[in-house]
Amino acid sequence: MKIIKTILTLSGLFLSIIAYCQNTAYSKNALKLGVGIGFNEGKREVGMGPLFSCGYQKSFWKDDRLRINPNLTIGGFMPFSITDNRDQYYRITSLGINGYLDALKFKSIALFIGAGPFINYSRGLLGTGGWAGYSDSEYFYRLYYGGYLGAGLRINPKNSRFAYEFAPVNILAGNNSFVLGFLKIGIDIKLTAIAN
Repeated sequence: MKIIKTILTLSGLFLSIIAYCQNTAYSKNALKLGVGIGFNEGKREVGMGPLFSCGYQKSFWKDDRLRINPNLTIGGFMPFSITDNRDQYYRITSLGINGYLDALKFKSIALFIGAGPFINYSRGLLGTGGWAGYSDSEYFYRLYYGGYLGAGLRINPKNSRFAYEFAPVNILAGNNSFVLGFLKIGIDIKLTAIAN
């Protein structure tokens, strides 16, 4: 008897979730995900590597032309094809709040620009080698802060749960010679509006 009640309860819950997910009314909130590849240089570190970003996005203004996006970007870097520097393997974790504006828009396609502040934590291993002939390895930890500028193309079909981005220009520049430039593709997953 207890198993039957559990099965009926789970079936009802499952059917409720399916009905909720079929709702096509979307809110102005979205989860924003992206992947890319970039080049990073700091006070003593330099490298290339993959990046992953995730965040929350809130849309404003007419046709969602203005968006605010608190986000987290994580990347791993090594001196791939950089021959004049020592071996190094390090990671970055960057917190930012970006604002995006659709500068030119035609139906569901827009060219956007973005800007905002960031704070970045870099850490890893600086190894041996390079033109200076380093013979010892050392760990480093460094905090950077500065600003972000970006631009790209956004496709946002009106009745779709997803919006897509191709952002070839993403530059973070900050203190102590910190520069991070990357190319990114992304997807926004629109959250379902809650019916009153």
